[in-house]
Amino acid sequence: MRRIAGLVVVFFGVAALSQEAAQLVYVPQKDVEERIRKAPANSIGEQELNLIERTPDHAGILLRRVLPGKAEVHATETDIWYVIDGGCILVTGGAVIDPKPEGTGQIRGTGITGGTEWTLSKGDFMRIPNGMPHWIKKINDGELVYTVVKYTEPKDAPQKQ
Repeated sequence: MRRIAGLVVVFFGVAALSQEAAQLVYVPQKDVEERIRKAPANSIGEQELNLIERTPDHAGILLRRVLPGKAEVHATETDIWYVIDGGCILVTGGAVIDPKPEGTGQIRGTGITGGTEWTLSKGDFMRIPNGMPHWIKKINDGELVYTVVKYTEPKDAPQKQ
């Protein structure tokens, strides 16, 4: 967990560049570690800490999971993951089992069929584009601690050719 401070700077520094100077965010490593360990776990054994303000265009989240989660698809959000500690089996692609809308632009389900399994561990990086189903099928090594930066393409961004 000592590497969290450095990772926060690297991953959330990118998001901070897109924010106004008045919204500069700095969270010392000691505070990050203390806050994630004290955060209440939800029904799927996940603890979540928002490191930057969530907006419709971006989020920076530190997560600690001890249990697998729901399969999900984000209509407009792209996720960038970096594993800090522990590991998991992540399934991407395929089709969500028993899909149900959950919030604006979000679909959740009980799992994925026909996807690709990835074994993620400390130091691994993954970009999951919007529209791609993904699901943490299994937690390895007792826990998964990772960062997720979420972003959407600005509506007025120039189109790629």
